[in-house]
Amino acid sequence: MVMSLNVALFLIIYLAVLVGIPVLIGVYVYRDATRRGMNAVLWTLVAVLAPVFVGLIIYLLVRGSYSDLKCPNCTAPVTEQYLSCPRCGARLKATCPSCSAPVEPDWKVCPHCGNPLPEFGEGFTPPVRRQDRTLWKILLVVILIPVLLIVVAVLLVLSISRAGNSGGAGVTSMPVEEYLSLAEEPRVEQWLNTCDGDDGTAYVLRYTEPWGNETRVQYLVYLPSMANQSEVNVTTASGLFGGPLLSLDLPSGGSNAGRFLILATCTGDPIPKLKVTSNSERLDCEITDVAYPLDPVD
Repeated sequence: MVMSLNVALFLIIYLAVLVGIPVLIGVYVYRDATRRGMNAVLWTLVAVLAPVFVGLIIYLLVRGSYSDLKCPNCTAPVTEQYLSCPRCGARLKATCPSCSAPVEPDWKVCPHCGNPLPEFGEGFTPPVRRQDRTLWKILLVVILIPVLLIVVAVLLVLSISRAGNSGGAGVTSMPVEEYLSLAEEPRVEQWLNTCDGDDGTAYVLRYTEPWGNETRVQYLVYLPSMANQSEVNVTTASGLFGGPLLSLDLPSGGSNAGRFLILATCTGDPIPKLKVTSNSERLDCEITDVAYPLDPVD
């Protein structure tokens, strides 16, 4: 079950990326095309719908023909042909004093009328080019997202491999009195007397011992509200970023609850963690480590 959740999580991330990257590209192209005076809707559709970023590449090649300059005074969009800003009137280019044609500040002769040009030191402020940091951010995301997906896929594979190293769990349910008579372990009875009966808490004793190349762990679980002779659903798997996981689902008995114990035994490397639920609602586990076996027939 946990393994299937890991696969579902990977698919959700993949679908989010599959949808998220085109949305980022579409927003960028629309805003950039609008600023340059291009057909924003058309180029957005081209960039989003064309496969394998072909539309974005075509847009980046074509947009060079459209100005990305702005007025240094009011930041209004301007082109290289503008002598003055149409919004605020700021002078953007030097002009020939003889024919008023636009010239560059370092020219010596006007190419339009042939008259000598003076040195231009002030009187105009050239337009500035907008800094396009958004494109680099999008390209960084496009590069990093596949790397992230590969890392998640590797972690998922390793998680499944670790799940294979976790041995199957054996589960036994019996009344408290029967367990105490078989185990003859007074420390368990003393521990039961300290359990305060909180329905939201599962009280657990844990015993671990070497078992070949792995570790065997015994969990003795007491849930005050557990139903008499209730069926325990047990699964062993592995979390995506964690080690092996042992899950126990203990249906609540309500008014028919009795004093029952659950003994779960499994092996794994590392030690399988315990997850206890009651009617599919996760419970807090109050775990106490002990130095004596918990299987009453050992």
